[in-house]
Amino acid sequence: MMILGIRTSPTTVRYAVLDCNGTTVSLVNADSENKLDFPADCRSIEQKLHWLHQELDRVLRQYSGIESIVIKANEYGRGGEKASSREAAYFDAVVLMTAGTRQLPVDVKLYRTIGTRRNEVKSFAETNVGATNRYWNEQMADAVSAAWSGRND
Repeated sequence: MMILGIRTSPTTVRYAVLDCNGTTVSLVNADSENKLDFPADCRSIEQKLHWLHQELDRVLRQYSGIESIVIKANEYGRGGEKASSREAAYFDAVVLMTAGTRQLPVDVKLYRTIGTRRNEVKSFAETNVGATNRYWNEQMADAVSAAWSGRND
């Protein structure tokens, strides 16, 4: 079973494609694309939403075996909502809409429901799945950990 883990931000969307076969879990895109940077000419929220929808469709066509999607959502309550977290929520909505049009189950999780904490997510992802060979950071670890948490759902 293949699971797509997603972590959005105002400038970049990170995604992890996990192949889960029993107790064996592999990060399919560890050596390939895992980072979607919004183009410089995408300035308005409408342009970014449209672009992201097209990119998600492309990723889902590329990895046609994806059976579910798990989004690592922003943690609210730490300093209140900001414009950047609102924008990330819009991008999460694009993921939800794209999953809905393809009739893919989707789950939205926080660190608590994944089973880790923000300051531990990188080691959590590395221990349970592994790391990407490029652009490894907390947001990519969020995407990996989110996908990993969806393997038993």
